[in-house]
Amino acid sequence: MAKVDISSVAVVMAMRAEAAPLIASLGLVEPDDQPAQLPFRWYEGRHRGVSVIVAVNGVDPRYDVDGIGTNPAVLNSWLVIERRRPDVVVSAGTAGGFTSKGGEVGDLYLSSGDLVFHDHRIPIAGFSDYGVGHYPCADVDHLARRLDAKTGVVSTGNSLDAPDVDLDLMAVNDASLKDMEAAAVAWVCWLSGTPFFAVKVIADLVDGPADTVEEFKLNLTMATGRLSAALVELVPLLAEHGLD
Repeated sequence: MAKVDISSVAVVMAMRAEAAPLIASLGLVEPDDQPAQLPFRWYEGRHRGVSVIVAVNGVDPRYDVDGIGTNPAVLNSWLVIERRRPDVVVSAGTAGGFTSKGGEVGDLYLSSGDLVFHDHRIPIAGFSDYGVGHYPCADVDHLARRLDAKTGVVSTGNSLDAPDVDLDLMAVNDASLKDMEAAAVAWVCWLSGTPFFAVKVIADLVDGPADTVEEFKLNLTMATGRLSAALVELVPLLAEHGLD
């Protein structure tokens, strides 16, 4: 495969708490051309010779909460690709993991295989595969080894909980992680021909004994710190080693 050289990276993130440590670590600042009349907040700068933009979904203007889920992720990703033309887009954030797949709270993952949806069920001929998606990501095994990260399939849905029907589909697709944005960002990148992969840190265990909400709240600060440290290390690795 041909190597893709990387000199600019766009990191799309949903929650302000997830993005804040990375923005601070890289000393990123808000550009003059923030998206007008949209809730998204962008932060830009350079790190080890690489142009970095962190595109945060921002605060929903109606409900005053972080813009989590696929809708803001799609619009934010499309806009940052159109305006900045990054060499690669990274969907970064926290995620749910599975003890059955060897996941533990605090584990760092890079995506592998296809990005899929687990709650986009359309049992009609020709629409079933469309609902699941199967959008590709770049081969980042070489980066995962350098970051001492695990790799696995990321499955995306718009609900924090996971009913049995969603769990069944995640099992069919061999998912190691459950999140709320990555496959949506992967779809936009597929449409635009932009290389893509996801970086996630496990904040809760989908098949663990603890309550999902309480476990997520308890581990959010730890997980976002781990995520920020990994992304700071990842940027120069992308510049040095590129993508296959």
